Amino acid sequence: MTQCFKELAGSPDESWGPEGFRATRRIVVPWANRNAMALELVGSGYQFGSNNGAQYPGSEFVKAVRVNSAPWVDKPDNQGAFDDIATDLQTYPVDALLTVEYELVPTPTLEWPLLGDGTPDVDDETFLEYSMDFGGEMMTVPKQKLQWLNDVNAPVPEEVKAAVRIPIIEHRVSWSRVSAPPWDAIRSLTGKVNDAAFIGLIAEQLLFDGCRANKKFISMDELESPEFGWKLEYIFRQKTIHCLGGDNVQQGGVGWNHNYRTLGGVPAWDKLLPGGDVNKTMYETGDFNRLFNQATE
Repeated sequence: MTQCFKELAGSPDESWGPEGFRATRRIVVPWANRNAMALELVGSGYQFGSNNGAQYPGSEFVKAVRVNSAPWVDKPDNQGAFDDIATDLQTYPVDALLTVEYELVPTPTLEWPLLGDGTPDVDDETFLEYSMDFGGEMMTVPKQKLQWLNDVNAPVPEEVKAAVRIPIIEHRVSWSRVSAPPWDAIRSLTGKVNDAAFIGLIAEQLLFDGCRANKKFISMDELESPEFGWKLEYIFRQKTIHCLGGDNVQQGGVGWNHNYRTLGGVPAWDKLLPGGDVNKTMYETGDFNRLFNQATE
């Protein structure tokens, strides 16, 4: 820290809660140094992937995340009329009051809850975040080969709608601080399923549902020009069927390209082939690792 400051009485204000440790400090710096002090405190902004914010004393992972500046002596040098709103700014002869907010900011890491092959690699200046949610879809089972437990010879009438719920797990992988998003890969892979193991799941169990993209502020350079990067949130939907004989088709269950049918007189899962082409499936397959390679010119 190169900027000198003094801390006011009554500061800091500390709290502990479900979000972890938080604190607010009130410090005073020369008015002309307020921007330089703010830059030293928050760096390039923790929420955009940087971990270089000022550390709270005695707490390694608690960092300065926001700074608010206001005049400490509410008496400007000159309160006359200004000519240009874009260039003229009130100045003060003494100090600025900075209110600094600290929060628990662990170093961005990715911990996959599903261990296995296919974890993507990304550039060092970027990082991944992961979350998962659940959903499902109902599937009506054909009445052929269905029978009653207590009367195997009793017919299954047409009005009986036997249904099972197929769980759908939603995986969200966010990739932050991306300077050159792979737009072509995103467009070409949307609607496809994985052609090989990916985030611990076997081929054809993940459907790439699309991407949410937001441009985010990263930092200010030496010339005070803003730098931006992209945060890409990829949504994958996992369909792993463990019902109606699904485990007998392939290890780990079946995926998006399987449909239920009677195979050789035995209920099972099988693939439908569009146009009878053995080289095609209902969902095309693709390499999902392409989603994590920055585009090149």
